[in-house]
Amino acid sequence: MEFTLWAYQVTPGSDHNLYFAEYEADCRRAALEQRAELKEGDPDDEEVLGAMALYVFVFRSMTAGELVAVLNGDASLIATCAVDRKLVGLIAD
Repeated sequence: MEFTLWAYQVTPGSDHNLYFAEYEADCRRAALEQRAELKEGDPDDEEVLGAMALYVFVFRSMTAGELVAVLNGDASLIATCAVDRKLVGLIAD
């Protein structure tokens, strides 16, 4: 069984900070909210916040052995179950 999830990348080039949502609109909304929070966080910080990558992922179900490896931290969920990942856009203000 396969299913689709949407994700935005908080830190460019890093899969450690991906935020997932079931629907594209929810993912976009969460990204825009986080961008607003980051901009409000430090008024003295003039660093420009770059665009966040928006992806669509297709995941497959896990086997019991794969689930054990993910739960024990021996494997990542994305590496184990993602069968497709496509960059579909950028989120910026």
